[in-house]
Amino acid sequence: MTTMKVIGIVAASLAAAAAVGGGIWWWRKQQRRHETPSNPDASPRVVPNGPQPRPDAGPRDTNPRGHWMATSELPPELEAALNERFPDSWPPDDAVVNAMTQEDQIVVAVESEPVANYTQTRQELISAKVLSVEKTVVRARVLAPVAHAEHHGAHAGHGFRVGDLIEVPRSKILLAARSVEPKKEGYGAEGKAEQTFKPSNLTKETYRVRPATPYDLVLPYRTDELEWYVDRDMVRMIKIGDSGLLEQIMFSEDSMRGVVTVRALDNDPKQGKIFVARWEFSIDP
Repeated sequence: MTTMKVIGIVAASLAAAAAVGGGIWWWRKQQRRHETPSNPDASPRVVPNGPQPRPDAGPRDTNPRGHWMATSELPPELEAALNERFPDSWPPDDAVVNAMTQEDQIVVAVESEPVANYTQTRQELISAKVLSVEKTVVRARVLAPVAHAEHHGAHAGHGFRVGDLIEVPRSKILLAARSVEPKKEGYGAEGKAEQTFKPSNLTKETYRVRPATPYDLVLPYRTDELEWYVDRDMVRMIKIGDSGLLEQIMFSEDSMRGVVTVRALDNDPKQGKIFVARWEFSIDP
């Protein structure tokens, strides 16, 4: 079987997370793992007398963080599901990984790490679009949806957010996929918008964004003569589509990083160009 055929066969892995229960499956498993039944016969906790050592008042890093899961760390239920759906395709061998292009995606498993009072961990399958294949890692950008990036309750988030640039060791890739679906066009073609931004001339904010990630811009009004201007030559803004007063855009992967201003103007045939709205962005790596 050729490498391209293998990639084509595992194209269905783009929906693998949903097929095996995705984030909900992981959440339920972790919830059961960490639930401890109460014991009414347990002895009461004894509090020692005298002064107690004061906790360290120094700053602590409480940001969400996580790590890749190896195939040997996967729960038996997930391993069985992958074996059933992709018996000869997971994990991908070197030939498949080497043949991947920017048209392909990978699926990996991540697990959060306990931080401060967030003591319970969560696991999740996430997908990412391939940017480049290196000798030991694959560089990719995280795609939506991601359910457990942030802390919630006592559960620690894993910190892998939509749009993040990641480097995944080859050994941690569970599935390699190439979409066989026809290319969609218009609003939502690149997936759900990661965030929605009101004009910066109203909010006075500069919005942090990532390349190859869709965002919605809220227009105060829309006309047929709407024109868009980007104030840097090395930045390419892609217009995906529109829905009502929402204009969905994203910045190309090769856009220059840093601050950029986007303006919408109404090119009125009688009055000339009229200012509509302005957005200030900072494009992260």
